[in-house]
Amino acid sequence: MAINRHRRLRYWRRLMQLFRLLVAALPLVMVGCAGQGLLYTRVVSPYSNDFRGTPIGSKTCRVNEHTIREPITGSNVSVDFTSSVVQKSACEAGITNLYYADIETLSILKGIYERKTLIICGD
Repeated sequence: MAINRHRRLRYWRRLMQLFRLLVAALPLVMVGCAGQGLLYTRVVSPYSNDFRGTPIGSKTCRVNEHTIREPITGSNVSVDFTSSVVQKSACEAGITNLYYADIETLSILKGIYERKTLIICGD
């Protein structure tokens, strides 16, 4: 009788350890540390992968594009809006030679709201 009680107690302790591990891992998955998160993801990646001979510019400007999607019906209805065009933003920042660009993606609630920012670098 005492052996069964000891086994059950050991089983529940292992189960609680597994539960604690899952609870500890849940925030990592939800904020995007383990791939795309469910609540929030922010990623900056190069717009192009050809970096041979690319100089580093002294000026940068940012162009924002926002997207809002309707997630319930699955009809792929979305609204996109952009803050301004690339050339106008580059000229306003005083950039005449464009060297490279990065793209920053911010996603909230698995892409219901998404903002993409084109980061332009040049002189």
